[in-house]
Amino acid sequence: MQTRSFLLAGVLAASAACATIATAQGMPPEARGNIHLLLNEHEAVTRTVTMTRDGYVALTESDNPKVAAALREHVRQMEERLKSGLMVRRHDPAFVEFAEHFDEIRHVMEPTGKGLKMMVTGTTPAAVKVAQNHATVVTDFAANGWEAHDRDHAAVLPSAAGPAPAAGELSTAANTSAPGCCEHGGACRLGGPARKAGAIETQPSAGPKDH
Repeated sequence: MQTRSFLLAGVLAASAACATIATAQGMPPEARGNIHLLLNEHEAVTRTVTMTRDGYVALTESDNPKVAAALREHVRQMEERLKSGLMVRRHDPAFVEFAEHFDEIRHVMEPTGKGLKMMVTGTTPAAVKVAQNHATVVTDFAANGWEAHDRDHAAVLPSAAGPAPAAGELSTAANTSAPGCCEHGGACRLGGPARKAGAIETQPSAGPKDH
């Protein structure tokens, strides 16, 4: 009986530890809300990107004041998250690579009346490629909203998995993994009140992700 009690206590402790880790990695409601807003209203966003020798300059704006404010806040929230060591879309090769090289990429945000201008430079040749690929991926999100959310994007640096694809290439394989941006629950990927009616839906499968 005592042995069973110890085993049960161990299981409960492990479960509590996993729950704590899940909460720490989970996307805060404010950040998740901004992401949903931007995906739902992506047609109200205009974005132009100019590639430079060591990075890129991007102007991302909206005539909708609420969307413009969400654009600026989203950049701040994601920067804080990555600086703290938390992941964004750990299932997506392009985002995994971006997080790995985040400390080698300099981001300067200049607010505009309708959104923001980002001046991004890589401090190493690899970081330049990763930064420019990230610019292409963000453009995909701005252009395609939930459709872009529901697919993974290719990395650009060589890895153990095989040769790197062409810079800016998007993965054409269907993303058959589990819910994305809501991390532990995946409501944004399964529909629900946060998603605009008519947005592309995908079928759920096993295993949590983060945005």
